[in-house]
Amino acid sequence: MAVIYNYDTEVVQVKGEDSYETIMACTGNCTGLGNSETENMVWGPDNFYVATLDDVEIGKGEELPTLEVRPKSVVTTYIFSIKTEGLKNVSSIIGSVSGMAECYHLGKGAGLCRFAPIYCETGKGNGVIKGSFTCFGHPELTQARADITQFLNLIIVRVDGSRQEAKVEITEAVKPPEDEPGEGDEKPQESEIEIELPDDEKIVVDDVEVPPDESGGGFDGSVSDWDDETNVELPVG
Repeated sequence: MAVIYNYDTEVVQVKGEDSYETIMACTGNCTGLGNSETENMVWGPDNFYVATLDDVEIGKGEELPTLEVRPKSVVTTYIFSIKTEGLKNVSSIIGSVSGMAECYHLGKGAGLCRFAPIYCETGKGNGVIKGSFTCFGHPELTQARADITQFLNLIIVRVDGSRQEAKVEITEAVKPPEDEPGEGDEKPQESEIEIELPDDEKIVVDDVEVPPDESGGGFDGSVSDWDDETNVELPVG
């Protein structure tokens, strides 16, 4: 068996290359963002392509063989949009997704969930909190025996500095469709999937009062009266 993959990634790290039972692609922890909430998260993977060849034998001949392969992308981008009331109270959003595959087992050709939350890019506008994340798809392998539930986890930082947490279940929305007869491994993985949430799914951000700015600074706008006028003759020439 031969496993072929690309090396030109920024965050994907391949480990356990000594065996097909252990070779795995994962990403590192989110550091350098300045938020303690992100330190237990991992980055979403960037473009990663894999090809596997069964029954490959390479002899000791002088001429190197040529292998024809067709690598496939094993990374999917998910996008989401959640109706939100009270966006005027929102300063920023820290987002993650749990229960998706943050690793990929190259030997088994399957996404693996080890229960590390994956960092999400988030933003706000037009009455919604929106965002996206990348992962190795819906997990086919897990480190638990129980079924996995998928959640979007949002930490909403309000304009007064306080925080409000919201958790949105997306288990059914990210559940992959069953393969049609005869598709199997030939069906390509979708590169981008939009998470469709129920119409009644909504986040309500509590109203907050912004304290007045007491830092001072700036210029005094008052104007004093002129002093007594004095005529001064300037020499000319």
